Amino acid sequence: MNQLIDQLMKHISAFEKLRIHESQNSGQEAWNEAFFLEFYRADARFRLAAKNLDFSYPDDPPAGDVQTQMGVVCQRFDEIVAGWKRKILITNIENEVALEYVEQSVELSEAISFDREHRSKIQSIIGKLRDEVNESSWMDKEKKQRVLKAVNSVQSEVDKETSNFHLVLGKIVDLGDALGKAGERAKPAFDRIEQLSNAVRGQRQQALAIEKDEDPLQIEDMREESEE
Repeated sequence: MNQLIDQLMKHISAFEKLRIHESQNSGQEAWNEAFFLEFYRADARFRLAAKNLDFSYPDDPPAGDVQTQMGVVCQRFDEIVAGWKRKILITNIENEVALEYVEQSVELSEAISFDREHRSKIQSIIGKLRDEVNESSWMDKEKKQRVLKAVNSVQSEVDKETSNFHLVLGKIVDLGDALGKAGERAKPAFDRIEQLSNAVRGQRQQALAIEKDEDPLQIEDMREESEE
């Protein structure tokens, strides 16, 4: 199952890049038909992925002339596939959090304190995310307020001298929920969420590595004392 999800995420990323490339090489009122076969290929991949993963997606290929079909592929992506990506990213975070309670190496401590490097990196990501939310044209005022409230909640945990690792990741998941579905327009914001999650996990892994390194030294010291 994981291999299928990984493959799907690669195909989603490939189509996102393809759309950008097409938009840079087409007019404002018509699709560049040179990209039609790749658009069709993407739709075929998404139809097959839906069957293999039991996702909801139209069974039939897009119909109509080339312009219509390209429009349908993009509409399907914005209304359906973009939602898959959001759910996959959030599910990955949820699974990672669940594993934190299983792996003994992580059970050593749930507390997390951000060093200057990680705190600065996270604050930079949050700052960029705030700018993208404030400048967005696809969110109404009420939605912006919900998202910014979720952003502030993440910020408040990062600013604490000591927070809880699982609580921070949970607030990042809440942030993804606040964004909801917005297709291609929400991609930059969800990229920021993924960056936030990676930065938090990076701080956690660094702290655990230090704790593991300290244990052998303590054992060695005890042996030296017993020999004396």
